Amino acid sequence: MLRRDPRRCFTATATASLLVVDAWFDVTASQPGPELATAVVMAECAELPMAALCTVPAVRALPSRTRDKGPDTDGSDPQVNAATGFSPK
Repeated sequence: MLRRDPRRCFTATATASLLVVDAWFDVTASQPGPELATAVVMAECAELPMAALCTVPAVRALPSRTRDKGPDTDGSDPQVNAATGFSPK
């Protein structure tokens, strides 16, 4: 993540997904009583917040449509030229 590698999106998404699945599995597989209470507290205070923190770099690593794709103003696309008012010479 420190090197700004675009592949960090995949790792962060996989980690967040596994944390959510682990929280779900712990809560649904626990017996009623103190075991269930511990599973719920761990899910709410540890696993789900960490999953949310992993989601932030995953979303930021996605390419932005507006940043990566600008209008083609070299005269080759008549639709863009009509929208932008560009007239090739």
